[in-house]
Amino acid sequence: MKKILYALVILIVTLTAFIAFAQHQSLTRDQSIFIEELVDDGFLKLEPELNSAYIDPDLWASMNIRLKEDFSASLAIYCCNIKGSTLYWVEVYDLYSGKKLARYSQSRGFKTYK
Repeated sequence: MKKILYALVILIVTLTAFIAFAQHQSLTRDQSIFIEELVDDGFLKLEPELNSAYIDPDLWASMNIRLKEDFSASLAIYCCNIKGSTLYWVEVYDLYSGKKLARYSQSRGFKTYK
């Protein structure tokens, strides 16, 4: 049940996060707090220095493709802002198996893996 609620909140958060890329982007304070709550609750692990995000596979599976893309874009912004970079990209992995699930980058777009 908690995973479904998180998926719904992710939808709301990412709808406001997906904006046209400019020189520098940032998330709202609420969006950043939400990502941090996912980390604190164990649904997400971030390695910003490696542009990597590890997400609970059930939470990932509960998202539709558009939500996955928008959430990945949000993670790219979050990680790159921590690094102080304007090269917005992230690779998303299964939190438990380490399998690559998706990648998002400003220049190459979004891609999912099977």
